[in-house]
Amino acid sequence: MKKVAGFIGLAFLHLMVACSSVTPQWQPTAVTDFKSVAGKWGGLLTSNDPRVLNYDRATLVIDDMGACESTITRTSTRVQGMCVDYGVTDVFAEKGKLVLTDGKLSTKFEKGGQMTAQLYVDPASGERMLNAEGKNSQGFTYSANLKRTGDSASAK
Repeated sequence: MKKVAGFIGLAFLHLMVACSSVTPQWQPTAVTDFKSVAGKWGGLLTSNDPRVLNYDRATLVIDDMGACESTITRTSTRVQGMCVDYGVTDVFAEKGKLVLTDGKLSTKFEKGGQMTAQLYVDPASGERMLNAEGKNSQGFTYSANLKRTGDSASAK
């Protein structure tokens, strides 16, 4: 009987832990200046471009003055015998100068792409996310939910 009660108690504990994990409640927030979003942001990329793979990553680096650099990278895995090697390939990169309009960020990149980004904040945790949507010079659309990956702003 004690074993059954212990099992039920353990199952109840797992249920409580699972139910206590809270999904962020993202709320749009106005960007007031470039310093408030300066740094390195990254996330998975989605696109209608057939050359983009499901595991391509987008990175956006913003400096204090609004200069930015956007990159798309692809991670490849090679297995040879008992060794696994991971490689990162730069697929695309371009620079731009952000403009702040109505609390949103936007830019036209030097190679013809364009992007708009909206800042979202989860009030409970304070976590921030940039939802970036863009279009390249060939008309393909891209989007990514970017989270801060570092505090150093190295865009020039």
